[in-house]
Amino acid sequence: MISSFPWESVGIEHDSAWNETLARYGRSFWLASRFLPRETRHHVTTIYAFFRHLDDIADTGRLEPQLAETMLRSWQAWLVSHFATPVPNPSLARAVARVYTRYGLPAQYACDLIDGLLDDLFPRRIRSHSELYHYCYRVAGAVGLTLAPLLGVHCRPGLSAANALGIAMQLTNIARDVGEDLRRGRLYLPIEDLARFGVDPSEVERLANEFRPPDHRLQAVIRLQVARARQFYRQAIRGYPCLPPRVRLAIIVSAEVYGAILHVIERNQYDTIRLRAVAGYDDKAAALLRAWKIHRRLSRGGNCPCPSFGIA
Repeated sequence: MISSFPWESVGIEHDSAWNETLARYGRSFWLASRFLPRETRHHVTTIYAFFRHLDDIADTGRLEPQLAETMLRSWQAWLVSHFATPVPNPSLARAVARVYTRYGLPAQYACDLIDGLLDDLFPRRIRSHSELYHYCYRVAGAVGLTLAPLLGVHCRPGLSAANALGIAMQLTNIARDVGEDLRRGRLYLPIEDLARFGVDPSEVERLANEFRPPDHRLQAVIRLQVARARQFYRQAIRGYPCLPPRVRLAIIVSAEVYGAILHVIERNQYDTIRLRAVAGYDDKAAALLRAWKIHRRLSRGGNCPCPSFGIA
């Protein structure tokens, strides 16, 4: 999920407050957002704030599951009603409704996100890689698909890439947070992957509770998730030409900086049971350089090369 961020303590109308708090709690997002035009950055941050708020309801553990479910369903009803029903945070709702209305953003993706978050309220296990991808679409791909029209992406390849980038980032989260998720009663490593390498789910839960490192079998399972994440990052790259030049660098930076977490996981010998992989200064500097090179290479191509900007 999106990294923890206390939006309730931030005035939703104050861009400077967002920037200060983003720099502290959402560092990768903040860094990438610096490369967006100011107005676009403000609107993207508003939508990020909305999704961060939803994610915090489900993921911080501050709320009883039944209360969290009620709050999430109230937001879902608000989306379905085209912003007509009451919600727990009216100031956030007003700001979000303005952005949705201005850009004609589809509400269905946020409803799908909420469905994914509702599933996270209680202990869960993912059975197969297809179930994993569906979960990643809900909690991350749907975010990319919501933001795409705001960023000026409307063609089918561009939307497919937006979904792929969200899935790549969520798979990165899953590979990074194995121990942390298990200690919260969540096992996102697919059961079929564990079985393929001869790992019983109870073994993984025991390792997490005892803060013990993974053996070679579990390392192989985590390595597989890293490989899958990279596959989706590569799919996202295909959509870079569909991004308007004024926002392209920001999205490439976002992908490269977040993808750098995978390098840290590898350096840590796939021990995400005890260790949290965090990209350091050198990792981010290298990611920025890669992003700039990709951006420069694409800058010769101009605007979206698709025959039509329409989805059909």
